Amino acid sequence: MAPYMRKIETDSAWTTGSIGGKEGLTHRFTPAQLAGFDTALARTRHLSPRETTAADFDHPEIAALTDWIDNTIRHGRGAVILSGISRDTHSEEDMERIYWGIGSRLGYPVEQSSLGDRLGHVRHVKDDPVARGYRSNEELTPHTDSYRMVGLMCLQRSETGGLSRIVSSLAIHNEILATRPDLLAPLYEGYYYAVAEARFSANPVTSFKIPVFCCIDGVVSCGYSRSFIHEAARLRGEDVPAKLLEALDYFDALAERNDIGIEFLLEPGQMMLWHNFQMLHARGAYRDTPEHTRHLLRLWLRIENDRPIAPEILERAAIYERIYREKSGRVPESALA
Repeated sequence: MAPYMRKIETDSAWTTGSIGGKEGLTHRFTPAQLAGFDTALARTRHLSPRETTAADFDHPEIAALTDWIDNTIRHGRGAVILSGISRDTHSEEDMERIYWGIGSRLGYPVEQSSLGDRLGHVRHVKDDPVARGYRSNEELTPHTDSYRMVGLMCLQRSETGGLSRIVSSLAIHNEILATRPDLLAPLYEGYYYAVAEARFSANPVTSFKIPVFCCIDGVVSCGYSRSFIHEAARLRGEDVPAKLLEALDYFDALAERNDIGIEFLLEPGQMMLWHNFQMLHARGAYRDTPEHTRHLLRLWLRIENDRPIAPEILERAAIYERIYREKSGRVPESALA
């Protein structure tokens, strides 16, 4: 696939200065929206949070809010931070219920691991045999996940650290084009992947290369996980190609620049939702104490009628469904919906 060689002018190709930092991504719930949540909470008290459906949150204010979120993520700035509920105003169960309700109206929550969990708990799990990054307390460098829309909600912050970071991958594309256009070609070619949980499966390495950038019908998208690239090279018994390695180093350096990406703390009750193939996200290392143990909730959402994306990038999501099927012997719920 030939690299896209023009500046990307969409709203989602923002930088720190053009978006105005965290505040530029933040929407604060209005009193009417909070009242809508109260109505939905009252009529779903008899259900566990994950038993609720999009229909249970069918309220005019919530419908208008989720329509705006959907349009902003798909066609606008590509990410939204939602603020206005907290541990002072809502229980953890109510926060989970609201988060699941919003997510269910935006898309279909899918399995995130071999455990089949459709609502992931992002917290430090000691002695995790799979060593998934979201279950550690270590730094997670800028990357993408597997499905088109991703969300995080903070229930509890850590004692120290744990800063979130979000970066427009399209802004990175613009900077590479402006300063090192020779590095776009290896990024469009990509490399094989070895997804962490796939090491225990029948096919630990993809048989195809997954591009970092793709362009279909003039629309640029990005899928990126550097650790999976290096693990694939190790399992294949070869080095990552030199030109690709140079491109990945430059890509990472741009993703860490404070004039391109935004770094902030996601406070308890705040939610962040973004388009996974337009945004990168990251997290700083953190330290828990008994009083402050970091706990976030994560959603991967399958959405329809979205931008065209290279099938190799989308195939990464199918790996999780395959692993879950191999381990459990069951078809993932997301494959039946």
